[in-house]
Amino acid sequence: MIGLFRRRGRVLAVKLGYNPNSSSLGADVTFLVLGAASIAILAPVVGALVRLALRRRERREEPPC
Repeated sequence: MIGLFRRRGRVLAVKLGYNPNSSSLGADVTFLVLGAASIAILAPVVGALVRLALRRRERREEPPC
């Protein structure tokens, strides 16, 4: 019965990040996720800029009525 209330260990500190010496897979996955997120954010912005440039070019080429 006494063993049930024995003190357990506790967390002393939490570090954010990764240890590059422990596994290269952790570092690779981190950068793959960050790269995919940045592409997902940049792709619509680049697409919108291309559409804007094409619309401006079409408006310049139209003859006046």
